[in-house]
Amino acid sequence: MPRISPPGCKRCGGRAKPGRMEPERPPPASSCRDAGVRTPRNSLRWRARQPRRLGTEPSVLSLSHRPATASRSQNRVAASEPGPHRLRIAVPSLDDEFWTVGPIHMNGLLSAVRDTYAQQIGLFSFSSTVTEDICGQTPAAELDGAIRYTYAPRWSVAWAENWLSRHVRTRDVSVQRTLERYGIDAVLCTGLSSGYGRIATLWWLPDLQHLRLPEMFDAADRAARNSRFTRSSEVATRILVMSHSVRLDFQAFAPKYAAKVRLLPPASYIADDVYQKDPLTVTRLYNLPDKFVYLPNQFWKHKNHELVIRAVAVLKRRGIHVCVVCTGNLIDYRHPRQSSELFHKLSVWDVREQVIYLGLLVREEVLALMRQSVGVLNPSLFEGWGYTVDEARSLGKSVLLSDIPAHREQNPPNATYFDPFDCEDLATKLAEAWERDPGPDLAVEAAARRRLQQRRRTYAEQFVAIAEEAVAEVRA
Repeated sequence: MPRISPPGCKRCGGRAKPGRMEPERPPPASSCRDAGVRTPRNSLRWRARQPRRLGTEPSVLSLSHRPATASRSQNRVAASEPGPHRLRIAVPSLDDEFWTVGPIHMNGLLSAVRDTYAQQIGLFSFSSTVTEDICGQTPAAELDGAIRYTYAPRWSVAWAENWLSRHVRTRDVSVQRTLERYGIDAVLCTGLSSGYGRIATLWWLPDLQHLRLPEMFDAADRAARNSRFTRSSEVATRILVMSHSVRLDFQAFAPKYAAKVRLLPPASYIADDVYQKDPLTVTRLYNLPDKFVYLPNQFWKHKNHELVIRAVAVLKRRGIHVCVVCTGNLIDYRHPRQSSELFHKLSVWDVREQVIYLGLLVREEVLALMRQSVGVLNPSLFEGWGYTVDEARSLGKSVLLSDIPAHREQNPPNATYFDPFDCEDLATKLAEAWERDPGPDLAVEAAARRRLQQRRRTYAEQFVAIAEEAVAEVRA
C-alpha cells in the first residue's frame, strides 16, 4: 500500500490520517475550504461551475481604491498622462478549480510587473466578488484596488441597454463605463464575449489543445471551444500566447486575427524564503524517502501518468526500484474514471510502493519537493508552456521531459528528453536520473536564481510594452 500521510486543511487545523491511495469522497459543504488552489491532501473536493443566472448583465461596479475624480472622458485622458500611474491594468480573479496553475501564472505576472515598475503601473483585481485575491490566494504583488461588478435585473433599462450594446455593437457598456470611471487603460482577460470600447483588452490564451489532441474532447466541447475562442479573437485588442508553438496553432485556427498575437513567455515567481528553507522538512512531514523523482502534474489524461507507471514497472523487473512522488488534482472532468484506472494499474503492475500520491499541496511545499528531488518529471503529451518546467529551471533542477514542441522551445538547462509514447525509453532515462544525488545543488541553484531575476524583468517589460501598444491602438 502506498504511503500517504497528508495533513488536512491548514486553515481549520484538521489532520488527515495516513490512508489508502484511493481518494475519499468530497467533504461536505460545511467543511473548511482551504485557500488558494489546494484541497485537503487526500480528498477530491471540487465545486461544479455555477451557471450564470439567465438575463443578468454587469451593470454597477465598485472599487476599493478611490477613483480618479473627473468625468469618464477626463478619466481616460488622466490615466494615460504622467501621474500616479503610467498605466492602469485590471486583471481577473480566476476561479476554476480544474485549472490550478492559472492563479500561479497570474501571480507570477503581477509580481514581475510590481517588482520591475514599483507603483508606476496600477494593478486592480476585477471580479463579481469583493476581493483583492486571485482565486483565493493573496497575490505576491500588492494590488492597488479591487473592482467589483454586479448584475442588473432582467428586463430593466440597464439590462436592455447592455443587451443591445453587446449584441449589436459587441460592446459591454456597463463594464466599460465603470472601468473608464476608474481610469482603467487595459483589461487582462481569460476569455471575451464583448469589448470595452476605448479600453484595451488583452486576451490570455494558454493553448489550443483541442486542435492538437481532439480525441481528449467530445464533439460538443470542441465546438464550444471553437466558438468561444473565435469570439475572443474577434473582440480582443491583443492575444497573448506563452509559446511559439501555440502561436503557430492559433495562426492555423484563426489566420484572420493572427496579427493580434504577441508572444509572452512567462517567468516563475519564487519567493526568496523558498531558497532558504530545508526541503527535508517537507519530505519528513509526508514520510517520504530522501530520494525520489517528482511529478507535479494534474491527473488529466493528456498528462500521461500511465507511461510513468509502466516505466517504473519496467525498472522494477530489472531490479531498479525508482520512487516517483506525484502531486496534483485528481479530477479530469473530461475523463472522470482516469484516476481510478491509474490506481488500479498501480496494483496490476505491482508498483504501489514505488509511486506515491500526496494530493494537492501548497505551492511552497511543491517547490520544496522540487528542490529535494533527483529531478522533475513531465511526461505530458501536450503543453502550451509547461509551468512546472520553468519552476524547476528557476530552482536549478534537472528535468526529464517528454519530447514535445513546448518543452523543446523552453530548452531548460540539464534537460533530458524521451519519447512520450515509449515506456522503455522513459525507463532508460529514469534509471540514468536515479543515479543523481537528491537535494539542491546550492551553486547551481544560486546561478539559476540570478538568471530568474533577469527573466522576470524581461517578462514584465514585454507585458507592459504589449499593453501600451494595445492602449495606443484603441485610442488612435
